[in-house]
Amino acid sequence: MKGKAAGSGWQCAPQKQPSPCDRHKHACTVCRGFVYLHGGRSTTSLGDFWRYNIAKNEWEMLDCSRNGPEELEEHSMVAYKGTLCVFGGMLDSAFTQAKTPLWIYDIDSARWTECRNVPAETESSAPTNRKGHSAVVYHSSMYIYGGYLGIRGISQEFWTFHFDTRKWWCVSTPPHSPGPGPRHGHSAVVYRMGMYLLGGLMGLSEQKDLWKWDFVSSSWSNIRTSQGPPPVVGHASIVFRDSMLVFGGGISNSSPTDDLWKYHFHTQTWKKLSSTTKANFSPKMYHCILGIGVDFQAASGLSSPLRSPWQSGQQDPAQPVPAPKPLRSCSSFRPRHTDSDAIEMKTFSSPLEPGASSAPQPTAEAERDPKGATSILAKDTSLRLFVSSEKDTLAATRVLGKEEGAGFQPAAPGGEGGSDANVLLLIGGKPLSSFSEISFWQMQLKCL
Repeated sequence: MKGKAAGSGWQCAPQKQPSPCDRHKHACTVCRGFVYLHGGRSTTSLGDFWRYNIAKNEWEMLDCSRNGPEELEEHSMVAYKGTLCVFGGMLDSAFTQAKTPLWIYDIDSARWTECRNVPAETESSAPTNRKGHSAVVYHSSMYIYGGYLGIRGISQEFWTFHFDTRKWWCVSTPPHSPGPGPRHGHSAVVYRMGMYLLGGLMGLSEQKDLWKWDFVSSSWSNIRTSQGPPPVVGHASIVFRDSMLVFGGGISNSSPTDDLWKYHFHTQTWKKLSSTTKANFSPKMYHCILGIGVDFQAASGLSSPLRSPWQSGQQDPAQPVPAPKPLRSCSSFRPRHTDSDAIEMKTFSSPLEPGASSAPQPTAEAERDPKGATSILAKDTSLRLFVSSEKDTLAATRVLGKEEGAGFQPAAPGGEGGSDANVLLLIGGKPLSSFSEISFWQMQLKCL
């Protein structure tokens, strides 16, 4: 029904064994057609590392013993050019306070590189251990904001890590643009030339404010709206077309919420999307959400149309971005005392047979690294959303990426019409499920 969010909402996707145990405060990302998961907390902190093949609905436990991360929780993981970057989340100790906890995993070689050995006397040149921070990718850098520093309190540090030079820089905040202040448990996404930061915990108070960091002007602005989500912490956000979707989270001494909100970037308006959930669905907190499909933003900060690297023998289309200039040091922390697109939520009803045609949008990794690109296809309740080989990719991927908001319509499974290739994945979260396998839910989104 146009103008409303309709359908049966979240649908459980049972996992084959072996699979990770259920957890919260973990880190997930999508790269080259696989979901990667690391760590989190069950009854104790976890240090396991998994890869999920959606085409086969199979989990594979990867080696994390040599130079890989240890037990982490409330850490971050982002993907860039065939590498995964894991930051933060170490257990509190005198040792962690003087280290920069950073690990980089190269997917091609299946090797970890530990990058945290920073002497205590030079710790101001790189961020120290923290939890509950946010991490996003913009062009060739990762941006880290905030986090909880243990006995040192809550941080408002803003750091950038340049992937190519592997150097850290502290981002300076102009005096007239104080920014969100110290917080953790918030969320952040990148849309075009801005980073949008929502909610989180400041001291003992949950927040509901929305901030934008402009990468061009290097300044913060507070986006004031009359509506929107209530104060929330432990939620998750993702960019979908020209909007930010926000799901779950909660406040202290209260149950998590199952609310799904949409913020439209152009109109600066919020809309609460109602959905009918299954009886066994539990609202979540400290979970991960991932987007699969043509309408989820693939390349952060790129305003020009994205072209498929598999057409006409094109190579890497991304333009090189110069390393950021050194910025002056910032303090660790200083205490500081609405909508045009409708979304329909549907669950899968028909399977995608092997060889079925689809026209997916490549991920950011596919755009930058055509060698390992894996095509994306919508599937059914077993959550088989990807074709699994490069051969399938070359055969199936025949699409030009469009400017954000363009109404590209992918081919549907079985010849059916429609734009049903956008799937939201919900992985883990608190409260933990009653089963040993990780909580794994899917929701199909359809723009009308």
